[in-house]
Amino acid sequence: MEKCIGNIETTLSPELIAELKAKDARKKEEMWKVFEENLPVNAKEIVAEFRKLYALYDDGLIKWMANLFDPDICVCNELYGKSVCEHHALCGTAGFHYTHSARDNVGYLPVVEAMNSIFDFVSSSGLATDETVVEYFTEELGEKMMNFVKNLQDPDGYFYHPQWGKDNITDGRRGRDLERAIKLLNRYDKKPIYPTITDLVSEKASETTLIPDYLKTPEAFKKYLDSLNIDTRSYHAGNTIGAQFIQIKARGEEYVKILGEFLDSHQREDNGIWHEKTDYYGSNGVMKILGNYSAMKRAIPNPEKALRASVNAIVSSENPDSIVTVWNPWVSLRHLFDNIALFDSKERSDALRREFLMMAPEAIRITKEKTAKFKKPDGSFSYLQEYSTWTMQGAPCAVPRTVEGDMDAAVLGTNSMINTITMALGMTDFRIPLYGGYESALFIDIIKNRKPVRK
Repeated sequence: MEKCIGNIETTLSPELIAELKAKDARKKEEMWKVFEENLPVNAKEIVAEFRKLYALYDDGLIKWMANLFDPDICVCNELYGKSVCEHHALCGTAGFHYTHSARDNVGYLPVVEAMNSIFDFVSSSGLATDETVVEYFTEELGEKMMNFVKNLQDPDGYFYHPQWGKDNITDGRRGRDLERAIKLLNRYDKKPIYPTITDLVSEKASETTLIPDYLKTPEAFKKYLDSLNIDTRSYHAGNTIGAQFIQIKARGEEYVKILGEFLDSHQREDNGIWHEKTDYYGSNGVMKILGNYSAMKRAIPNPEKALRASVNAIVSSENPDSIVTVWNPWVSLRHLFDNIALFDSKERSDALRREFLMMAPEAIRITKEKTAKFKKPDGSFSYLQEYSTWTMQGAPCAVPRTVEGDMDAAVLGTNSMINTITMALGMTDFRIPLYGGYESALFIDIIKNRKPVRK
């Protein structure tokens, strides 16, 4: 079979590219005008800095991302370097790798998290929409990708990647793969092969092997939460809880209440967060934990203190070690404005937001400078300033210490950054897509022309 290691270029003609770019430019100028007109204060200054952040992202990211695709997986080759296919259940399916080094080296397979991230990116960055993303990938490729997802499932209900196995992954990794797999299958109205914990909400289901021991009784769940050491490991605890929230919710309202009371009781009153310092680590923990409040539809205690800590992290002079430390405080800010509006008053949330808008240009400028530290020459973005991350919750996902972009950074540092800032500014109704018709055509052109990866 034809070997395909490395990148391919687009087959779009120069004339079509020029036409699509010109059309996109006209449309985007109109959108910036509307955006500026609807900002309540400090409009020109905010737009000027926001446009500079948008300019950081180019079509190199799209080319890099599309080239992660493997249209015809061979587990025998990709995991073991074999030249003859032995017809593993996943052979003949399709998926996206996490990095180019994973795509081109033996020992790695596409991963559900990367695939879900790409679907989210495509549907919200201007390449397609939530309504059209399934058709965008075509029926044939969509069927092959969903077969990849379905065939990762184990009879215990969870989804396991062959390169990681069942016993060497964290609770957070297992929970994230379950959540992402279900989300992908739902896009195509597909059902898992086996029941999952989200299907089991009755009391009599508490003894089933589908439910982890720490979720079988309220007492066991309380002990499990205490074991996470949230006071000193707020990011780890928030991430572990968030990755399993759909499982917690499936166990019933009693478990959600236990979680809410646990988080409330550990929030510090002096700074409104779950860490003694309002540094990047503390800010990262805030983001992970606040996501659980949103999921629980629960009021956040001391919201103004938590908001102040998030703003301080955004404008901090601390050198970011990972791109999520640039993005996370903006997520916290957005969650806090929304939470205050829902559980306190919209007037109070709006007033606090107007205060923030006066310093927003500086916050966006600093964010652009920090984000640029992670950009690679090919237009992609890396999780660490120099390298991609080579593990996800401890699971190997790339060749260690490779200078390259990765899917976490490619989403969180780009489209998610833009969208989250837009929401924090209160401008969701006037969001400007990161990309347009040209990049949409570019992405799908490369996807359709990718040949099977044979390592």
